[in-house]
Amino acid sequence: RGGYIKRLPLKTFESQGRGTRGKKSTTSNASQDNEVAHCFTCNDHDTLLMVTQKGIAYGLRAFQVPAASRTARGVPIPSVLPVKADDVITSILPVAEFTKDEFCVLATENGWIKKTPLAAFENLTSRGLIIATLEDGDRLRWCEKCTDNENILVGSRHGMATTFEAAKLRPTGRTSRGVRSMRLKEGDTVADVSILKQSGTDKDQRGEFVLAVTSNGYGKRIRTDEFRTQARGGVGVIAMKFKTNQKETDQISCLRIVKEDDEVL
Repeated sequence: RGGYIKRLPLKTFESQGRGTRGKKSTTSNASQDNEVAHCFTCNDHDTLLMVTQKGIAYGLRAFQVPAASRTARGVPIPSVLPVKADDVITSILPVAEFTKDEFCVLATENGWIKKTPLAAFENLTSRGLIIATLEDGDRLRWCEKCTDNENILVGSRHGMATTFEAAKLRPTGRTSRGVRSMRLKEGDTVADVSILKQSGTDKDQRGEFVLAVTSNGYGKRIRTDEFRTQARGGVGVIAMKFKTNQKETDQISCLRIVKEDDEVL
């Protein structure tokens, strides 16, 4: 969150048991600005689609990010991208190929969502491009790839989640605001957005789960077929309940699609 970035080999991290302390991944202090905000895997020649909270996207090849050791802080993002001082990168999407049948799904903290053809970002450079119009007080937080044969899962911080078909989300222009993804209750915001396969499109879909993790460190797996497809813009269903003594302090941190043989970092 403090505006640093680095690249390191995946073999740096070894598989460990659940509930262990883990390894230190970056040099930091108690400041919230030094918390790790994004962690993902990619190939050196992938294009990194970096999206900021103000709706600006930058394109960068992965090998252009300087390599560093496990405990190194990294390099300041302004040294590789012209991100303004009052803006923050909120999502990073690795793209290996810009295919015609794939879309880029963009979602905001206040529940707005839009779908734009991925090919529209093929010529994106490090100079940046406006990709969404935001209302006052809203932030662009998520950028995901999808096809019309997949579903979109949107979860809120208070434990609600909704799933709807990507095909029913009409593609819009690069600078549009989009439409409502789910109806949020007062004080609630979107916690995470993920893409999952539709029923019957993949024989292995029964092995897929939604991994829900809270900010206080609790987590669980939920079968994806427990999230029935609904109309976009609804309240959704309860995805997670919180302990009675932590209802005011705990909240959903992420909802990720995983399989039983996946490893979680």
